[in-house]
Amino acid sequence: MTAVVTGATSGIGLEVARVLATAGYRVIGVGRDPARCRSAEAELRSSTGNGDIGYLVADLGSLAQVRALADRVRAHSKKLDVLVNNAGTFTVTRRETVDGIETQLAVNWLAPFALTGLLLPTLLKAPAARVVTLSSGSHFSGKIHWHDIGLRRGYHGLKAYDQSKLAIVLFTRELARRLGSDSSMSAYAVDPGLVKTDIGLKGNNALVRMIWKVRTRNGIPAARAASSVAWCANNPSASGKTGLYWKECQERAPSSRSLDQNDAQRLWELGESLSGVRFP
Repeated sequence: MTAVVTGATSGIGLEVARVLATAGYRVIGVGRDPARCRSAEAELRSSTGNGDIGYLVADLGSLAQVRALADRVRAHSKKLDVLVNNAGTFTVTRRETVDGIETQLAVNWLAPFALTGLLLPTLLKAPAARVVTLSSGSHFSGKIHWHDIGLRRGYHGLKAYDQSKLAIVLFTRELARRLGSDSSMSAYAVDPGLVKTDIGLKGNNALVRMIWKVRTRNGIPAARAASSVAWCANNPSASGKTGLYWKECQERAPSSRSLDQNDAQRLWELGESLSGVRFP
């Protein structure tokens, strides 16, 4: 069995890759930094005893690199059993990607949307493929700002983050709906909880880094968060329970906004328009 895990050089992604590698999966990790990818690959091979681990380098803030990543995954594997869309970002100031898209929306939602669409034919070749995408309890505070989805006016980092995590739940539900009840493939949106990771430290100023450290002081270790993510990716008990929102290996009720079917379809169409990816 083969699994792809994005954002797999540290934090939750690295620990999810570790769980799946220990379970015997062939693991393809994804990271932005070549040196960190090499280090993570070597560490996982040593700690798990699994020699079938490799890393690919890609910046998911670039749609061209997302497409290139999908091409390389397909070249490595004719079928894909698990895709874990873990990579994410947070930025307190408004930034745009090389494609002119607000960074949090691009990395946290659009990249998983596009990568899933590009790899869907490969996923459907597996007998019971799973797509696991990380959302957050922050989605309860989120709304899709249709009039200004890039938040050019009145930008706030948390508002952008909350919107992107709501978009993940909407995407997961719509993916399951479009696959249909008779599909063998399942999709999961997972809330890992408040986790001690460095997502709030990367590329932000000293004040934001300090606030993040204080906020996550009581957070759970990345390994514990990863266990619930990997549970959806691998545990037989989660089989077929598609389109749902999960936390700590249990189905949870998502926000009322995430249940809006019109928003889900509208967001799907926006995802196809922005990424140029059409789901088969």
